Amino acid sequence: MLSAYMLALILLLIILFLLWNEELRLRKNITHGLASKYWILRERRRFVRFKQELKIRYNLKQKPYEAQPSKSVNVSRKGLCLITYEKLKEKTFLELELEMPDFSRPVKLVGQVAWTKDMQEQDERGRRLFSVGIRFLKISPSSEAVLLTHLNTLKRP
Repeated sequence: MLSAYMLALILLLIILFLLWNEELRLRKNITHGLASKYWILRERRRFVRFKQELKIRYNLKQKPYEAQPSKSVNVSRKGLCLITYEKLKEKTFLELELEMPDFSRPVKLVGQVAWTKDMQEQDERGRRLFSVGIRFLKISPSSEAVLLTHLNTLKRP
């Protein structure tokens, strides 16, 4: 009989402890539960993106010497978002030349298309626009130094 009372007391203490923890979470506005398994409210990117419009020329690795002019929407240490007139396939390799403000030579690197999205808006001539995520793959140490120097001058969003 005494062991049954002890077991009931231990169970009530465990329930009390769990309710107390839940009350503390609610007071701190920290939500835990089923939704956190599907949607984690934190940034997935490893590096900060800066809203920066840079003039860019890109070549498809399969079609060298056909440089296409473009511009960036944002840029980070390891990638950028590019605006193009053509829908680029994922995993396509590109040779990029980024014109950095305050630097005489463009930054040259090789990137890979991570994603492509059709934009709702069109350019002034009515042409379709695509937003393309580029991941930097090969960049020389001197070009990376120029890129990082430029990024360090920008303010965080």
